[in-house]
Amino acid sequence: MLKKIYFFIPLMLFITLPINVTANTISSTTVIPAVSNVYKEGFYTFDNLVNVDITVTLLSDTPTKIMILDDERNIEFISKIPYNYKFYIRNVEPGQIIGIVGKGEVALSFEPSK
Repeated sequence: MLKKIYFFIPLMLFITLPINVTANTISSTTVIPAVSNVYKEGFYTFDNLVNVDITVTLLSDTPTKIMILDDERNIEFISKIPYNYKFYIRNVEPGQIIGIVGKGEVALSFEPSK
């Protein structure tokens, strides 16, 4: 009997007490529009003002590589892109150049850096 009381009292409190949820629409972070385009072989610069995270997906089953170059054209990152698998490049700084080498089609999506 005592176990039933210990079970039903919290259950009744959980059911009867209201759950209030509030949300704030004001954000202090810089809004980065979601850019998601398909890119082919070449070098690209983007006009991001803050560091961004890039989601990279290879859409065609063709060997392709991606590289990140700094302002002085030094290679900071280079990697083979796995087919149909998303991976992330974190903290890409403004002014860096993205190079795609190969005949594949690469989808790039930009998000604010965390």
